[in-house]
Order: sequence, then structure tokens, then C-alpha cells
Amino acid sequence: MPSTPGNGEIRALIGGYAETPGFLIRRAHQAHTQLWAEFVPGDITGSQYAILAALAAHGDLDQASVGRLTSLDRSSVAELAGRMAGRGLIQRRADPRDARRRMLHLTAEGARTAAEAAPAVQRLGDRLLAPLDEGERVRLLDLLRRVADAADSS
Repeated sequence: MPSTPGNGEIRALIGGYAETPGFLIRRAHQAHTQLWAEFVPGDITGSQYAILAALAAHGDLDQASVGRLTSLDRSSVAELAGRMAGRGLIQRRADPRDARRRMLHLTAEGARTAAEAAPAVQRLGDRLLAPLDEGERVRLLDLLRRVADAADSS
């Protein structure tokens, strides 16, 4: 029968958990989520805003491209697109060149929603990063981008 560590050993093994990247990233995500609810008007989520922003920046896109640009998986994009189409934020239709592909189009309501949310999203980011000076902000965003890019390529 395997032995189990005693309380002292357990504390030694997990005592530093509050300083691990996963724990700190989760706490930062909680702070972002709280600020999102406080700053961003309406009932738009961060993932929905990412889709609206991608379509605003790139024009009509197929769902797979939206997923790549927003780091959302296929099933999430499909589910979100269905809800967003139901709210009139986007239109979904089959690609005339390939009926298997679903194309997403930003509606006037979606463009208005994205434009209204954009300043709030900027203020949210400013508030989230307020404890950092400008150099630290740039460095943190660069480091987060590198971690995310490495995860995408693995």
C-alpha cells in the first residue's frame, strides 16, 4: 500500500501554489471578468466582442478564420455565432463557393455594438493595468503574447 505524505510534506509540496503562474493568471482573469461586468455596456461577452472586433477589422470571414483570429475553438465559434445571429449582431450564411463553410458578416447592429463597447474595453484595460507603469505594461503585454503564441504553436 503506498504511503501518503504527512501534513508537513503536503504543505511543503503545495505551499507555494499562490505564486504559480496558473494561480496568478486565474486571479488576473477574475479581475478582468469583474471589470468587464463593470465597464462594458450591454450583455456582450469578451468572446462575442472578439468576434465582432475580428469581423470589423477583417470584413466577412468564415468561422474557422474567426476561430484562428480570436483563439476560440470551432465549437465555441459555432455556438457563439448562433447566439449572435439570433441577436442580430452578425449574419451567418453558407459560402457560395463551398457550402460546407459558414461565413460570418457583421450587421449594422453588430458594428454599433462593437463601436459602443470599444471605449469601455479600452478603459477596462487601462484600469486593469493601472498598478503598472508604461514600461511594465508594455513588457507584461509582450510576455503574455509570447506565452499565448507559444501555446498556439504547440
